[in-house]
Amino acid sequence: GRSSSRRATPVRPESPCAQGQMIALAVFLPCFTPRAATRISRPTRLPVWPAWQGVALGVASQLPGPFRSWADRLEDAFGGRVAPIQFDPREADPFILLVHHRHAFRPLDFLRPLFSAAIMPEGFPAHPHRGFETVTYVLPGRAGLVHRDSEGCRMRYGDGAVQWMTAGRGMLHEEMWDTGASVDAELYQLWVNLPPRSKLVPPRVQLLLPSTAPAGGAAAQVQREGSTPVRTGRVIDEVSADGAVRVRGIARPPAEEEAAAAEA
Repeated sequence: GRSSSRRATPVRPESPCAQGQMIALAVFLPCFTPRAATRISRPTRLPVWPAWQGVALGVASQLPGPFRSWADRLEDAFGGRVAPIQFDPREADPFILLVHHRHAFRPLDFLRPLFSAAIMPEGFPAHPHRGFETVTYVLPGRAGLVHRDSEGCRMRYGDGAVQWMTAGRGMLHEEMWDTGASVDAELYQLWVNLPPRSKLVPPRVQLLLPSTAPAGGAAAQVQREGSTPVRTGRVIDEVSADGAVRVRGIARPPAEEEAAAAEA
């Protein structure tokens, strides 16, 4: 069953992006300044979940002609890749890493049990984090992750939900794919460096639900709270007047946050 979580406006993260900088999933419109791209690069694509499909599409993408475009479309549709994008700290501080996952866990994939048992489980078993934050955004309609950590917390989230985890002074956590939720899984995970003064803050986890999702629904559930209660909130979903631009935000500037709290 779902334990009761303390509902509140999400704690302002320790990282500088809470003070108005742009991140992959949240743009603070009042202080957003468009900038031209300095370069465009194709990230490394690692074939996994399912690996055999990822390998086949990876080979096809190296062939001349239209094969790369076809392979990319099939990869988007059917999964089989993880694409890590390492940032240059001189250009992107405090952002460290952005990873795109697109996977499929089909019940009739006869190679899936073999790969899981002999090569790699379906997720990431317990591993340490320290001194930074991870922001994990699951695309709407896709399966996400089941999270457990050394603070005692357990949760599952997907379908437009966001988990914001502050590792601080250090924690172990486990991220396993929620294969029971859907065949298709897709998410982005952003690593954000903490400033020196916040490197040793106590670990905590925040969970943001889609703006239209019911509390305790399928999108996200806190199954057990740890030593620090999980704070929950809502993803900020805003659409421009003409409908051409849609922004999903995960934090507000301090002044807006205080105004929203006062109205509530």
